[in-house]
Parts: sequence; C-alpha cells; structure tokens
Amino acid sequence: MIQTGGTARAHRPHFPSAGRSGDTDRRRHLASALAVAGLLAASAPAARADDDRFSLTISGFRPTSTTEFEGRSSAVPGETLNLEEDFDLARKATRTRIEGMVRLSERQRLVFVYYNINRRRSLAVDEEFTWNGRHYDIDTRVRTRFDFSLATLSYEYAFIDTPTWLVAGSIGAHWAEAKASITAEDTSLIDEKERTSGGSPALGLRVLATPTPRWRLSGYAQAFKARVDGIDARFTRAGLAAEYRIWDNLGVQLGYDWFKLSADYAQTYWSGKLDIAIRGPTAGVTVAF
Repeated sequence: MIQTGGTARAHRPHFPSAGRSGDTDRRRHLASALAVAGLLAASAPAARADDDRFSLTISGFRPTSTTEFEGRSSAVPGETLNLEEDFDLARKATRTRIEGMVRLSERQRLVFVYYNINRRRSLAVDEEFTWNGRHYDIDTRVRTRFDFSLATLSYEYAFIDTPTWLVAGSIGAHWAEAKASITAEDTSLIDEKERTSGGSPALGLRVLATPTPRWRLSGYAQAFKARVDGIDARFTRAGLAAEYRIWDNLGVQLGYDWFKLSADYAQTYWSGKLDIAIRGPTAGVTVAF
C-alpha cells in the first residue's frame, strides 16, 4: 500500500569534508617539520668568530728599526752607539714573517710567530767618534753586523667567543736573540751575542672581529719582563691586521707589527744597555682549514 501526502526523504551516509581533512594533515606535517628543525638547530654548534682549526700566514715584513748600544765601566764613562745613524744600517729590506695557529678546542688555541732581521754594512764613517776610550777619525772603515731573531709560542683561551667577536688572553714563551759586531781598523768595538728565552711567561691579549663572513679585523698586544744571568730584559709586542677571505681557505692580509726590547746588563767589570725598536707594515697570504 502506497501512502501519499508525505515527503519522502532518502537517508544518506555522512562523510567528513575532504578539504578540512587535508588542511589538518598539512598542519600536522608542518608542526613535525618545525619540531625537527628546532631539534637540529639546538644540537648544531654555535657559530664563532674564528672557526679555523689551522691557519698559516706568510707575510713580507718591511721594518724600520732603531738599535742603540750603551756601555760603561769603572774606567770608561757611558758611551752610546746608534747602529742606524752612526753606521748606516737604516736601509729597509723586506723580511719573511711567519704566523701559525692551531685550535685545540672551541676556546683554546696555540699561536706561533717567527721573524728575523739580519743586516750587514761596511762604510767609511763621515764623523769621528769615541768608543771604549779609543778615538776614531773620519773615513775610518767600519764593518757592522747586526742579526736579530724573534719567536713566540703562546697558549690562548677565548673568554668571549661569539659569531662576530673573539677576545682571548694568552700566556707563552719567547725566544729572542741579538748578535752584534762592529770592527774598525782591525779593532773590535763590539762583539756581543745575547739571548733571552723563557725565564718568565709573556702575557697578552688578542681581539678578533668578523663584521662580515669575508672580513677579519684583529689586534694583539704582548709583554714580558725577566731577569736572567745579570740581564734585566723587557719586551713589548703589538700589531693590527685586516684580512679578506677570497675563499673559505684562502685570504690576503695587510697589517702593522711593532716590537721593542730593552735589556740592561750588569756584569762584574762592565755594564751596558741594549734598546731595539722594530716596526713596520706586513702583507701576506693566509691558508686556513
């Protein structure tokens, strides 16, 4: 029997919206990806101003130097010789300067620096002078030799290490050697070989700034004072450098280096003083890994 007067309704099963389900899945996938990225970022090492594990800089060093000797005894008053002014050793020459760095850990490094300055000159002096009680006239033929070498090995600890700044304190040993000989008319005026090494640690500070990934601006200062075998020695070193990394492993560097050594000698019959000041620009290439 067919009933009329009503409205027939078909029963349809309910299915969730396909669009809403896709949005929910995408949100879940995005949340998972962000969580993984966060974990990776948290586990990644923090960026540092100096990420090099090893670097070697070989530079040409063109120094200006001032070298003075002063000697005195009970029989001879104090007399001073200036090698650059009195014996024409002021002429400039380019020398090799080597600097290396090895990173031991995130904050610890070893730094090595070496250079030498060897000079020789023979001339007829244009002024008379007196040394050790003996008088030398104009046109006296004088042969002068002065060799100086410096090497330092320092341990550094970075107490500030950020992506753009590194500030490190250092302590290390130094080796400095000076040889001087001056002869005139087959008479030796000076024939000395003095060496200062170790004795007391050299203390220093180094600052490195990396304003961009390619530029590295640095400065350092180091000082030492010790008394060994009747020699009271003091030295100060300082320098500035700007380096541009052409590639991550290769850079070019310009800088300025300054060094001063003062040594007082107190022997039984003779005492004296040696003052050496060396300063000048550097230009070199850096290889880093």
